[in-house]
Amino acid sequence: MQRFVDDDVAAMPADLFGTVFGPYVDRREPEFGSAHITVPDGGDATFYGVTDVQIDSLMITRFSPGQVLDLLVEFANRAGGVIIPPDCPTMLTVEEQRGVVPEELRSGAVVVASGADVEAVLAAD
Repeated sequence: MQRFVDDDVAAMPADLFGTVFGPYVDRREPEFGSAHITVPDGGDATFYGVTDVQIDSLMITRFSPGQVLDLLVEFANRAGGVIIPPDCPTMLTVEEQRGVVPEELRSGAVVVASGADVEAVLAAD
């Protein structure tokens, strides 16, 4: 995930990670910029790019469907970030983001509003 302003990468607020994911963080490894979460529906995920200052990009690995992806979309929406999965369309949280992402990410980009939307995009490719 990255945030863009006028086609350029822009930082996302680090404190927002704590606001959205903080209650579910069960392990942090600051030396690797990582945090692991476990959510009430039993899902989990590991995030990389997590710092206390700013988040230039956020990578999620080994993630479960369900609440993890709902939280990912919530974070993206609140941070103004777009989800950029490999070999899948870019996922925007509002249509207006299409105008600020680089041209190569615009083609085929889709708007997602929930974790279920993300799951559908990932399953389609």
